[in-house]
Amino acid sequence: MALSLNFTAPLKQDPESQERLRQLTAVFADQVQPEIDAALAKSELVHFARILIIDNKYLQVLTEFDGDPMAYTEFFRTALPTVFEQIFSLVEGAPPWPEINNPNGFYEYTHSLNLKALGESVDTGYDHGYLFSAFGDTTVREIKEKIGSIL
Repeated sequence: MALSLNFTAPLKQDPESQERLRQLTAVFADQVQPEIDAALAKSELVHFARILIIDNKYLQVLTEFDGDPMAYTEFFRTALPTVFEQIFSLVEGAPPWPEINNPNGFYEYTHSLNLKALGESVDTGYDHGYLFSAFGDTTVREIKEKIGSIL
C-alpha cells in the first residue's frame, strides 16, 4: 500500500531568503528538477511527486511512495543532499544542514512537518491519514514490471 508524504514547511520571510527563493524558482525547471527526476526514477519507490510554493510562505513536497518511511527519507537524503540543503536553508526554524544530515535527524525533521491527511489510514501500519490507491498495494516496481511485459 502506498504511503503519503505531505511535507509542509513555513518559508523564511526576510528579504534575503525571499530573494533566494525567487532564484530557486527561476532555475528550478532547468537545474533542480532534472536532479530530482533522476533520483525519483532511480528510487522505484515513488508513484507521484510534486513540489509547491504557496504564496511564498510555504513549501510543500507531496508524494505517494512504497515502503518504510525511514528507508524512503534515507534514500532521498543521500540521493539529493544539495537540493535538501538548499531547500531547508529557506525554511523557517529548520536546523542547520549538518545537524540533520543523518538518517535519524533527517527523518525526524521531515516527519515533524509531514501533515496528516484527513481521515484514517487503511492497512498501512502508519497513521498518515486517508490515501486512496487505485492499485491497492501494488508497488511501483511491480507496476513497471507488468507494463514492461506488455510493451
